[in-house]
Formats: sequence, structure tokens, C-alpha cells
Amino acid sequence: MRTLERAGLAGVDLLKAAQEMSEWVVKVRRELHQHPELMYDLNVTTTIVKRLLDEIGIPYEFPVGKSGIVGQVGSGLAPVVALRSDMDALPVHENPDEDTRGFASLTAGRMHACGHDGHMSMLLAAAKLLKERESLLVGTVKLVFQPAEEGGAGGLAMALDGVLEKPHPVAMMFGMHLWPWIPSGTFAMKEGRMFAAAGTFEVAVRGKGGHAAAGIGVDVVDPVVASAAIVTQLQSIVSREVHPNEQAIVSVTKINGGDAYNVIPNEVVIGGTLRAFSRDVYNLIERRAKEIIELTAKAHAVELARVCMEMLYPHPDTHPQDVAKTVVEQDRVLEAKATMGGEDFAYFAEKIPSAFIYIGIGNETKRTTAGLHSPNFKVDESALPLGAALHASLAVRALAERGGIKDLTKTDL
Repeated sequence: MRTLERAGLAGVDLLKAAQEMSEWVVKVRRELHQHPELMYDLNVTTTIVKRLLDEIGIPYEFPVGKSGIVGQVGSGLAPVVALRSDMDALPVHENPDEDTRGFASLTAGRMHACGHDGHMSMLLAAAKLLKERESLLVGTVKLVFQPAEEGGAGGLAMALDGVLEKPHPVAMMFGMHLWPWIPSGTFAMKEGRMFAAAGTFEVAVRGKGGHAAAGIGVDVVDPVVASAAIVTQLQSIVSREVHPNEQAIVSVTKINGGDAYNVIPNEVVIGGTLRAFSRDVYNLIERRAKEIIELTAKAHAVELARVCMEMLYPHPDTHPQDVAKTVVEQDRVLEAKATMGGEDFAYFAEKIPSAFIYIGIGNETKRTTAGLHSPNFKVDESALPLGAALHASLAVRALAERGGIKDLTKTDL
């Protein structure tokens, strides 16, 4: 688009500007990394983000979705596009090395082990890039800093608070994730299914406890055997009820009950996860799991003291953007692989056209290949300016396609 080139808004121009602020981006990321907070309890994190938005000169609304922040760059008018970063950390104890010890987590048992500190720093850098070019924006870019991505449905909370509608509808939204499984300096994306709908289940199976040598069925009703039967029967759902062309997971990940070898417990708790690439398949496996649990319990003469099933993430379709090729060379834009992991961005993607992009941080030399949620997770910080430039490029391209950039084709700059 010649307008973007003339205005200095082309991907290569934004990348150059982002690289010039590399030191700033890294400093921001390291400050955020030292203060990991969970779910919606983000007092220090939001204070840092708000301070930086104030320094950049960007107005914002807070709180949105309990503890989210929504900044705004541009005219305040339609068209509107949105860029999103998550903010929360994980209950993981960091294992720093010589490279990260100087800015490691200051809170024991908590860590930015999923790269959300990097996501925030990239979005703040993109905000800085866009603010410096704000006079060229006819439309508006929303900067969405979201709480509680790690299982707390923060995206849903923000959506319910009107982040996609107020004051003007968001036409398109973009999200990113640092990704240690692809090389640093690359991007990856795909059309359609990228993440699974994901949820949890927990069941409390209650029998009648007593001595392990007692008469079963008279003095004792055994919840252990009933629980074992439930676990076994749940395994038939995917193999016998989900079409071979579809993908789904029913995994039992915990069984808790009993404290002694000679005592049958009163209760056993079973828990796990359900995942599928479509809402219909997810609904099927959830319904059948509940039926199997209830009927198997009845067959074993035990009670169900509790049955909890909750979808944590819906299933989104995403739409790849060729704009990535304006930031890096074409051979550094890869085809992403779908994952059965869940991503809270889905609460936005199921409502409006959206794209989600992986930013590669895998670098053997820098030892940044540990997986997400690992205590050894590290970020190749050279990728942060790339992510910032891509954020900004996605925003201006999406606005330009919708008439949200000044027409400079007949104007001398």
C-alpha cells in the first residue's frame, strides 16, 4: 500500500523503529518479569502498565473486565481494530540461570513462565510506535491488556464489559504468543483451527467407608472401584463416539482418595480435562462424560456428591495475515500447527474476525527452547522488537483496508 509506504508505516519502517527502541522494550519486559501475579490480582502489573501508558501519552480505561486495561491510539472514531496482550503469570517457581538471575521473579512460587511479560512489552512498544504516528490515523487502535488468561476467563470478562463494542465495534483483533518451538526471528500462523475448546471436570464419588476387610455392600460401599470404572469407561468416548475425522481429548489427570492401606475411604475425587477442535464435538464429549459418570456411579451404588464441568476456553477460528511478510522475509513466515492447548483469546475470536500469531523465541545458543509453563522458560529478547513491529503493522494495515489511515497519495510529506 503506497499510502503506508509514503507515511513511513510500512512493515520495514516500523521494524527499524522498533529495533531502535530494543533497549526500552527489554527493560520493560524485565521489570514486568520480576513481578508475576496471578489471575485478576494484578496490582503491581497494572500499575506498571498504566505508568508506561501515561509516559507514552496514551489514555486508557481501567478497570475493564475486573482488572484489565484498554488503551486507545488514534482519532477515537471508527474504524477500530484491537491488539491484545495477556498479563497474568503462573504458580511456577522460577529456576533462573546466569542470564536471568538479575531480573528473576521476586515472588517465590510465581513466574512469568508463559511469556506474558514479553507480550505486554511488545504491545507497549507497539503503542509507542503508533502514538508517534497518531496524526496519520483516521481510525482507532485499541490496546487490550487482559487479566486471567491462565484459566480465569479474563477474555470473557473483558468481552462482557463491552471491550469489543464500546464506543465503536471492533472490526478485527490480533493476538500473539511467544513460542519456543519455532526459531527466533520467525512468525507462524494458520487458517482456521489453531487452538482447541478446552474445559475441566471434577467429580466427587461418595460411598460408605470402613475397614477394608468388612463386608462390601453391607457395611461398606466402595467408591474406589466405582471411580476406577468411571475412569475406564470415559476412555471409550473418543475411541467410540468421536468421528475419526475429528479430534478430541478426554483425559483423567487426578484421582484422590484414601489415606491407609486397610481403610476404604468415604470419597474419591476424579478430575481431568476435555478438549476438542469444534464446539459440537466438545458438547458431545461433555454430555457423554456426564452421562457415563452418572450411570456408572448408579451401577456401583455410589452417590455423586459433586459433578462440576466447566468450559475454560471456546474454540476459535483464526485468519492469517500476509502483513507478517512485510516485517520479515517470506521464508521466515511459517505454517503453524494446531494445538489441543486452549487460549483465552478465543473469547474474542469467536465474536469478531481475528488473527493469532506465534513469535519464535527458540534459540539453542541462548537456551530459550524450554516449553511454556516450565520453570526453565526463557525469552530470546531479540524477538521482542519483531513482535512490536508486527503488532503495529497489523493495526495500520487493518485500518488502511477499512479507510482508517489518511490518504497521502496526493500529498507531499
